[in-house]
Amino acid sequence: MHVPSPVSLQEPMVVPLKTLMGPGPSNAHPRVLEAQSQPLLGHLHAEFCKIMDDCKDGIRYMFQTENRVTLALSSTGHGGMECVMANLLERDDVILIAHNGVWGDRSSDMARRQGAVVHQIKEPAGSGFYLQELRAALDVYKPKVLFVTHGESSTGVLQNLNGIGDVCKAHDCLFVVDTVASLGGVPFYADQWGVDVVYTGSQKVLSAPPGTAPISLSENA
Repeated sequence: MHVPSPVSLQEPMVVPLKTLMGPGPSNAHPRVLEAQSQPLLGHLHAEFCKIMDDCKDGIRYMFQTENRVTLALSSTGHGGMECVMANLLERDDVILIAHNGVWGDRSSDMARRQGAVVHQIKEPAGSGFYLQELRAALDVYKPKVLFVTHGESSTGVLQNLNGIGDVCKAHDCLFVVDTVASLGGVPFYADQWGVDVVYTGSQKVLSAPPGTAPISLSENA
C-alpha cells in the first residue's frame, strides 16, 4: 500500500473524563453509555423495531403528548429546526418568529431559505414575551406558523407557554416550540399547552450523545 498505516492509530484511544459545564454536549448518564455498548442489530430485525417503538414511547412521555407522529431524527437540534421549516412551510407562507436571542435569528434564516415570508416580534435579549403581545402580533400578521423558543440558551430566558396554544388555535396558526435547551430541565406539556410541533436535542439536558433530534407533530401539523 502506498499510504502507510497512521502511527497514531496504533495507540489505544484515550478519552479523558471531564465535567462538561457548557450548554451542550453534557455528560451522558451511565445508563446511556451502557446502552451504547450493546451489540449492533440490523434495521430490519424485529428487536430493532421494538427498540425503535420503545424510543418513540419514551419521547411521547418526554414531551407529554399522545401524538402518533413522534420520532427521533438522526440529526442535531439544528436538524430538528430545519425539519420544521422544510416540512411546514411552502413559498410565500407567513411565519411569525418570537425573537429574543440568537435562535430567533437562526430560525428566521432557515424560514427565509424555504421562501417563507418572515415577520418577527422582538423583545430585548434577556426578556420574554407576554401573551397579549403575541396575540396582537397574530392579529396583525395572520401567520401560518408561530415559532417560539422555550429556553433561549444565548440568554437563559425561559418562555412561559401557558395560553399561547389557545391563541394560535383561535388564529388557525400552528404553534411550534424549540425545546433544545430546556426539555428535561423544566416541565413541558405539549398536549396541555396546545403545541403543534415540538423538537429538542439529545445532547443538552437529556444527557445523551449528540446526533438525535426527538420531534413530535400533532394531527393539525
